[in-house]
Amino acid sequence: MTMRRLIIGVGAALLVAGVIGLLVPVSISDGRTGSEGSIGCGNAVATDLSAARSANNNSVANIPILNEVVPHTDYVAKCQSAVGSRRAWSIPLAVLGLIAVAGTLLTARAGAAQSGT
Repeated sequence: MTMRRLIIGVGAALLVAGVIGLLVPVSISDGRTGSEGSIGCGNAVATDLSAARSANNNSVANIPILNEVVPHTDYVAKCQSAVGSRRAWSIPLAVLGLIAVAGTLLTARAGAAQSGT
């Protein structure tokens, strides 16, 4: 019984950590310091790229200057990469926790049903 409780506890912690990872807002840095130096990208469930598109449009790189190359940072691509990396670890973590909790609970019920009959 103690091993089942341990598996359920660890699985529940993994599930909660995965869900929190999915819901916490994702942001990227735009190179400025302070709180104004970040661009919100939504979260891993619903991506919001409007601030990144706005930052791309307000960039100095969009102004044509003759014979000069201004480095351009694609904030939309950085947002998509940040959201993708958040999804890459939070979804498997939540699924692993769900499998651990559900598997332990289902095997406990199946074992109780077989021994009770």
